Amino acid sequence: IGCLSMKPAVDRLEAQLDEKLIFVRLEVQSHVGKILYSKYEGKLVPTFIIFDQFGAIRYTTNGVPDYTSVNSMFVDN
Repeated sequence: IGCLSMKPAVDRLEAQLDEKLIFVRLEVQSHVGKILYSKYEGKLVPTFIIFDQFGAIRYTTNGVPDYTSVNSMFVDN
């Protein structure tokens, strides 16, 4: 139920950042989802992990991330 109740917020975040990020959604009950959820120490659904172009983790949060925090990572200085 938690994941379903957060879906609208996740959808909005994806729509707002679609030109800045590639979103990959995984079902945590799938084989791959279980492996990655464990590997990246997911604690809640959804878990967000943002990787840079080199594969380094730039941001992680359990639960829906704050749009402003995520967006500020992609603002040209």
